[in-house]
Amino acid sequence: MKRQHHERGFTLIELLIVMAIIAILCTLAMVSLTPHVQPIDVAERMGDLMREANRRAVALGPVRADVAQYLGSKARTRVTASGTGQPTFTLAQLDDSNPDKTLAAWVTVSEYTVDDAVDATAWKPGVHTYLAAPTPTTTWATLTLYCYPDGTCDSATMFFKQLRNTEYDDARMSVLPIGGAILTRKDWN
Repeated sequence: MKRQHHERGFTLIELLIVMAIIAILCTLAMVSLTPHVQPIDVAERMGDLMREANRRAVALGPVRADVAQYLGSKARTRVTASGTGQPTFTLAQLDDSNPDKTLAAWVTVSEYTVDDAVDATAWKPGVHTYLAAPTPTTTWATLTLYCYPDGTCDSATMFFKQLRNTEYDDARMSVLPIGGAILTRKDWN
């Protein structure tokens, strides 16, 4: 009697179906694990940057008197912006260690560029709220906020909105004038 030997295995169609299922699951995992930056995230990051500017200003102490007189300011740190829509914010501290007051210079400490998913809509000096979309009073390139050794900072409000989302999502960050306190909200009100 002859024995029949049957080999068991998978057909090409079965293997292709399994590979397609794995590819779909991998795609879904990548999409769900990709971070989605929200306007409130940018507002919080900007708040952190301003808190760090305030902390450094207090920690570094007063600016030398001759440097303060030469520069016309007692500010120890500053935050500036460059660009539009997704500007880059730069935190710098004043280096007044050189005996020559004319060589005092702003040294970059850190930078933060707004994510492409969020629009830095506007900024205004002072603390503001909006019920409708704000119109900028000035461009981002003119933003310079100073922090002083006494713990105060220039006040301003920054408005951010979502770009790549069908739902309207916005946030704001305000630097309060007293003590450089930061207020972030998930709306413009």
